[in-house]
Amino acid sequence: MTATTYVTFVHGYEDLELDIAKRDLPALWRVNGADSGFHCYPFPRNVSDFHDYRDRIAGIMPLADAEDFRRLPRFGLTGCALHGAYIYAGSWNAVYEIRKSDLGLNRIISNQLMNDLHGIWVGDGLILTMLTGKDALVMTDMAGAIVDHFCVGRDLTLFRDDRLEDVDWRFVSKQFRGATGYWHFNYVQRIDDEIWLTSRNAGAFVVVNPKRRTATMRMMNHKTPVLLHDGRLVDGKFYFTSIDGKVIICEPAERASHNPREAVEQIHLYNRDLVSREIRLSDTEFGREPNWCRGIDCDGEVIYVTVDGRYDSDLSFGLLGFEADGRVHVEHRLRWSEIGDERQIRYVTGFDVAVDRQGS
Repeated sequence: MTATTYVTFVHGYEDLELDIAKRDLPALWRVNGADSGFHCYPFPRNVSDFHDYRDRIAGIMPLADAEDFRRLPRFGLTGCALHGAYIYAGSWNAVYEIRKSDLGLNRIISNQLMNDLHGIWVGDGLILTMLTGKDALVMTDMAGAIVDHFCVGRDLTLFRDDRLEDVDWRFVSKQFRGATGYWHFNYVQRIDDEIWLTSRNAGAFVVVNPKRRTATMRMMNHKTPVLLHDGRLVDGKFYFTSIDGKVIICEPAERASHNPREAVEQIHLYNRDLVSREIRLSDTEFGREPNWCRGIDCDGEVIYVTVDGRYDSDLSFGLLGFEADGRVHVEHRLRWSEIGDERQIRYVTGFDVAVDRQGS
């Protein structure tokens, strides 16, 4: 059975005061072989919107001193995780619980520490997200309540700052380009007792042990400049996107069978951590460098990423599935002209990819 691939995407408008929160907006693209379709959801933005959608929201309603946006942030869905019968996807200020069966919205899970969500992880009754601008890992239960949170300092110390909960971050807008926070943590995933955070600014993992309250870095031997974004563990290997059109595959040095340079004499005498291999999309059958690359998952040997969709470029983006040897298996394009009116839109870009390997 062909696996179903879910692609989340975001979009922004020329008019940053455009009030479209009462509309259902496109945000999820389902692709299964030649069959595909996009799906729309409501995106409450301002304080009053949350009260209007109260019956669909699980968690914490806006704080008493929460203020509306002066300029609205992007709309759409961001980091994506599959768990049980649901797809979980982040937005600017919530995590959406979407039924796999009909792709209908089940709940909007939200609390005041959800802001500009990137990658998310779901399991064991918890949702893990990052408050990226404060380098803070947030643990939320399935009812939307905050279980715990702590920040990662520049010196890799972990500390809890209870003042974070006094601000309703859901209504804080980012109006500058580029990274937020010291580390700009993107992907978050739990592996055994550790939480692995992908740092765009450091080009490495920061691995957190919540029980011990420790953090360490896991380094990669990059052989070319990278703009690390997403990083997912699949079958013992880490797969990353670099937003400038590369995919990076990493393994611990003792397992780095994909890199023949590891087989030289006396390599064991050196300090080695994660050994990487870079694949430029321009060197694959795709044949060009995309203007953006984000979101990653794998199905067997096929690596799926989204391509293109940078600000002020063509109003479309693509889903690319290829093997490490360069063979392209899947190439689909979603154009905003297939979705809605192009006159108001500024950009549309893919954000994350999740492959349902059971095809359900």
